[in-house]
Amino acid sequence: MRRILSSLVVAIAAFAVPAAAHPLDALSGEEIETAVAALREAGDVDGATRFTLIDLDEPPKPAVLAGQPFAIARRDRTVFEGVVDLATRRVERWRQILRVQTGIALDEWVSAQKVTIADPQWQAAMKKRGYTAFDKLFCAPFTVGYDSAPSERMLRLLKVGCFDTEGTRNNVWGRPIEGLYALVDVDAAKVVRLIDTGPVPVSREMHAYDEASQPSLRPALKPVVIRTTDGANFTADRSSTTGGEVRWNRWSFHYRMDRRVGLVLSLLQYEDQGRERMVLYRGSIAEMFVPYMDDHPGWASRTYMDVGEYGFGEFASELRPGVDCPADAAFFDAVLPNEEGKPETAKSVVCLFERDTGAPLWRHDEIVNHSWEGRPAIELVLRMIASIGNYDYVTDWVLTEAGVLRIDVGSTGVDQVKGVPEHRLADRSHGMLVAANLVSINHDHFLSFRLDVDIDGPANTLMQERLVPRRLPGNGDRRSLWTVEEQPVAREGPLAPVHGGAEIWRIVNPAVTNKFGQHPGYELSSGHSATSLLLPEDFAQRRAAFSGSPLWITAYDPNQLYAGGTYPNQSPGGDGLPAFVARLRPVAGADIVLWYTMGFHHLPRPEDWPILSTMWHSVALVPWGFFDHNPSLDLRREFAGVEPGK
Repeated sequence: MRRILSSLVVAIAAFAVPAAAHPLDALSGEEIETAVAALREAGDVDGATRFTLIDLDEPPKPAVLAGQPFAIARRDRTVFEGVVDLATRRVERWRQILRVQTGIALDEWVSAQKVTIADPQWQAAMKKRGYTAFDKLFCAPFTVGYDSAPSERMLRLLKVGCFDTEGTRNNVWGRPIEGLYALVDVDAAKVVRLIDTGPVPVSREMHAYDEASQPSLRPALKPVVIRTTDGANFTADRSSTTGGEVRWNRWSFHYRMDRRVGLVLSLLQYEDQGRERMVLYRGSIAEMFVPYMDDHPGWASRTYMDVGEYGFGEFASELRPGVDCPADAAFFDAVLPNEEGKPETAKSVVCLFERDTGAPLWRHDEIVNHSWEGRPAIELVLRMIASIGNYDYVTDWVLTEAGVLRIDVGSTGVDQVKGVPEHRLADRSHGMLVAANLVSINHDHFLSFRLDVDIDGPANTLMQERLVPRRLPGNGDRRSLWTVEEQPVAREGPLAPVHGGAEIWRIVNPAVTNKFGQHPGYELSSGHSATSLLLPEDFAQRRAAFSGSPLWITAYDPNQLYAGGTYPNQSPGGDGLPAFVARLRPVAGADIVLWYTMGFHHLPRPEDWPILSTMWHSVALVPWGFFDHNPSLDLRREFAGVEPGK
């Protein structure tokens, strides 16, 4: 069995694993330490090296399915990738990667804040705004996209803006000191440019959302809780920090936490009449693009790539029982490497629970013979929440008893707001006034999900189905109807349904048939698939070209994991999916990967402030000829607590 690691800033991969470990388990603390030690022994890294990612480089799919079992690092302003054999502690590959920037390390955020506050020109600009002491400020380093002068683009940059927190409680984002930003070279630890467009009034309200800050509270509700009173129906190793297998209600899957993408779900199978049938080999988020719609010098660069620049796993929150997850959920720790290559335990960053949705899975009340049958809809949820700056993203992988896999994403947290002179604002072209002197800027969220589907095996075809209206001949009462036309997608690339075009995307296994002679499949049922409205030549859009289409298809390549490329930070674009599909590889009857863009435009409203109620968006894989009949027919009626005959 062989194991491979990956990381950012210096790249590492590792082999050899204890016999008990699964080939898709996350790296253990011991494995992380062994890999970094091997690099140090080889002289490839030192104490100043910073790792933005050390992670499992997954073994080839055939090896995993047969039961067998990469780091990126930055040193001396240079990025490297490599592979380490853990068994022999030998560096098998080490190469320099030119003209790229890795994601930002936590100590770089801290350094950029200190550099800004110590800069004499910045201090002078702050004094013009009435600030002579800086201990009550929160200074936030923002990634810069590709929005800097050509002479600065090879520097390692962060743009720092500050907030007045004096007298506030929990909302550090509510008092932006607008019109002043420091562009910091974190390698040289200096401010290379000060952006000062003039003072703007700072909001004096608290904008707090904690209970103690509210002038009055409504009466407390009686408890409404989700509980499995007789114990959980799933099995999982609650002590594991590297992931593991979960079994529930005919479903089984493997999960792990990744520092960059967060939760990774793999080997998702459904037990159908005694046979384990594969649905999804691997699924994870692949990138997230959040561009703000304001061309002000302090805002034009806010085109965040939250996965590649920040990291969903890196910023995974500790989950609190009773709010983030049900009180009796199973909570899991995760071992993740820090920037120095040392393993750290992130407490309770994953939870697993069942819930009664309060709705029927199916039911029918038959008036003809006065019969009734129904079953409650019970779901299994695997959850993590990434808190990236002001926003929190809830990511749920949901399984149902009807054989459906659904991905739900909830966005909550605190809107980014811009300081303005006005207390009233009629112009809504860039955003909405949510409080006196505060405009919440319009923006987008585009999440790319990489779904390596293996419906009953790796050889799959994506079918494009169109609903085509037909005029009927003659003068009968019925003059029209619609019919279904389908065709396979032959080559990889972006796919965009248009009016009168593709209405349904269905993945099938053309080498297998069900009892009706149909090819078993799953429909990709999209709920929110808005696409980017930015011009293709815009550097922000070039960096996140995946957001221009609701769906992409590629031929399977284990090295193609990130929709915006491995190094989106300060990238000019062209990496990721546009590069992956350049060869136009055939994808009919092949091992294919779908990249779904979950997109939504956010036009803020006063009700989003000072805290944003969770907004949910979904996509699902729904069985389509995969089963011979409704797979939930064998559910017991008694589980609903209904007496027979009632």
